[in-house]
Amino acid sequence: MKKAAKKKGVGDASGIGQVLRGLFQSFAKLAEQAADGRAQLRGLRVAYDPKADRIVVVHIGSRVEFVLLSGGDSLPPHADVECRRMDSSGITEESTIARLRFNDTGVVSESTIPELVNERIDQAPGAWSIVAAVMWSAHF
Repeated sequence: MKKAAKKKGVGDASGIGQVLRGLFQSFAKLAEQAADGRAQLRGLRVAYDPKADRIVVVHIGSRVEFVLLSGGDSLPPHADVECRRMDSSGITEESTIARLRFNDTGVVSESTIPELVNERIDQAPGAWSIVAAVMWSAHF
């Protein structure tokens, strides 16, 4: 009896491909390390929720949820991340404070914060820039 080979799918039921999900997970890990050696982010905490493809970043009383959204079946593949404020009880606001789109190589191609375009979410400097810019937007 021959074993059936697993097909490597581009996406899954949620429409987010494994490559894009892996890049977001790398971003989540790097976001946790963003405060290392950076006084302006001292005290930053990150919680990653792998079941919902989201992270929550807490800094100086502000809470921001970063949620990975489907990029659909577009070519080239991409994913969107929406950033929304959360109150102390965990309720997320309706309006987004930032939104960014990254491709399958981790490069931000679009962002509501123009300085983030061309940053790499899977590298420490890019992850730091994204976290710092979004948290700055959340404070003001």
